[in-house]
Amino acid sequence: MRTYTPEILAQVDDIINIGIALSAEKDKNLLLEMIVTEARRITNADGGTLFLCESDALSYKIMQNESMNTHLGGRGEKITFPPVPLRMENVSAYAAITHKSVNIPNVYQVEEFDFSGPKKFDESTGYRTLSMLVIPLENHEDEVIGVLQLINARNENKDLIPFAPHFENVISSLASQAAIAISNMQLIADIENLFNSFVQVMATAIDSRTPYNANHTRRVALLAGELARAINQQKEGRWAEVFFTEDQVAQLVMAGWLHDIGKIATPLEVMNKSTRIERQLELVLQRFDYILAALTAQYLSRKLAIIDSSAAGTVERLQELEEWWEKEQTYVKEAREFIIKVDNPGTFVNAEIVARLQEIAGRTYVDSAGEKLPWLRSEELVALSVAKGTLTEAERQVMEDHVVITGRMLEKIPFTKKLKDVPFFASIHHEHLDGKGYPLHLAGDEIPIEGRILALVDVFDALTASDRPYKKAMPLEQALKILGFMVKDGELDGELYQVLAEAKIWENVMD
Repeated sequence: MRTYTPEILAQVDDIINIGIALSAEKDKNLLLEMIVTEARRITNADGGTLFLCESDALSYKIMQNESMNTHLGGRGEKITFPPVPLRMENVSAYAAITHKSVNIPNVYQVEEFDFSGPKKFDESTGYRTLSMLVIPLENHEDEVIGVLQLINARNENKDLIPFAPHFENVISSLASQAAIAISNMQLIADIENLFNSFVQVMATAIDSRTPYNANHTRRVALLAGELARAINQQKEGRWAEVFFTEDQVAQLVMAGWLHDIGKIATPLEVMNKSTRIERQLELVLQRFDYILAALTAQYLSRKLAIIDSSAAGTVERLQELEEWWEKEQTYVKEAREFIIKVDNPGTFVNAEIVARLQEIAGRTYVDSAGEKLPWLRSEELVALSVAKGTLTEAERQVMEDHVVITGRMLEKIPFTKKLKDVPFFASIHHEHLDGKGYPLHLAGDEIPIEGRILALVDVFDALTASDRPYKKAMPLEQALKILGFMVKDGELDGELYQVLAEAKIWENVMD
C-alpha cells in the first residue's frame, strides 16, 4: 500500500479546503487574491502574479511580493503594467500557449526565455529573482484563461530555493480549481449581463412606442439607484441605520427598468393622448363649420323670403333677422374657439366651464341626412369636462391597468434569489402613503422603502421630463415644490424627498 507523508496529506487537505473556499467566493477581486495568496502559502513563495487572458494578451490582475511589501490589483492599487504579449519567449505566455507548466530553478541560468525584465528589476531594486513556477489555468473546456506565476520558493529559514517538483502537481490542481471558479463566476456575470441587456432592450422597446416616453424608464432606474446610494451616505436620522447592499441596489434598479413594462398592452391612443379630445377636435371643428354654414344658408333663405313677400313690416322683420343672425353666428364662432381652448390640457376645467360645455352640447342641428344631432357628442362632452390632464376616467383606468399587467408579466419570469422582489417593487410604483394610490391601495408601512423610492423618482421624472405630450419640461424648482406638496398631502415619503433634494441625485443622471 502506498503511504503519504504528513506534509503531502496536509497539502491535499489544503487543496480540498481551498477548492471549497474558491467555489464559495462571490467577489471576483477576493477570488483572484485568494488564488495567489493560497498558492504562495502552500509553496512558501515570496511573490506571485496572476494573469488573465484578455484580447490575445495576458493582463496583470494580482501582484504580490512579501519581501517587497507589494500588494497590487484586486482590492488594492491598480496595476499599470502593460499586458504581456502572447510570444513564446515570455515564460508566462509560453505556459498559456502550450498549456504546459514551467518550473525554473534559476532564471539567470535559462536562455530559452527572455528574463531581461526581471533582471532589470533586480538591478534597480536590489531584489533577487531566483526560482519561478509558472502554471496555466485551464477551465473545463481545456481552454487557458490565465496564468499563475510564483517567484522565489523559500525554506524554513527563508533562504531562496527552487520549487520542489511535487509542487507542480499541487499548484496545477489549485490552478484547475481556480480556473473553474473564475469561469463559473464569469459565466454567471455573462448570464446576468445578458439578462440585464435583455431587460433594457425590452424597456427601450416599451418607451419607443411613444415619442413622449423616450428616456423615462432609464431615468427612473438610474434615479432609483442613485437615491439608494445617497441613503447609504446618511449618518443621522431615519436613514442612519438603513443600508442597501449592491445586490439590493441592483434589484431596485432592475425594478426601475421594468416598472412600466405593462404599458406594452396600453393602447397608443391613450398613452399618446396629448389633448382632451385630440384627433376628434378636427371633426368637432368641421361640425361647427357645417353648423355655421347651415345657419348662413338659413339666414339667406329667410332674408330672401322676407324681401320677396313685400308684406307690411318688412323692415322690422329684416332687422329682427339680422339681430338673430348676428347673435347665432357669434355664438357658433365663440363656442368653436371655446372648445379649442378647453381642449388644451393647460386649461383647468372648473364647474363654470363644464356648465358652458353642457349648454353647447344641449344645442342641436340637422345634418345633411335630415337627422337631428347635438353640437357635441356625449363622449366629446365627457372628454372636454376632464378637470386636469387629458384622460377621461375610463382612459385613466386603462392607463392605470399597466401596473397590474406589469405584475402579471413579471411573475412569469423566474428571477434569481437576489432579484426575487423585482415583480412586487415594479408593480407598486403608483402606491401612495395615504392609501389612495393603485393598484393595491397600500398605505404607510405596507409600502416598502423600494416602492417609496420608485414612486418618488417616477413622479420626479414625470415632472421634469422634456418628452411628455401634455406639458413642457417643468423647472426643477417648481418640480421640487410640487413634490413637497405631495409630501404634505401624505402621498410621498417626506424623508426620502429630503434626501433626493439635498443630494441632488438628478445631477448624476444624464439624458
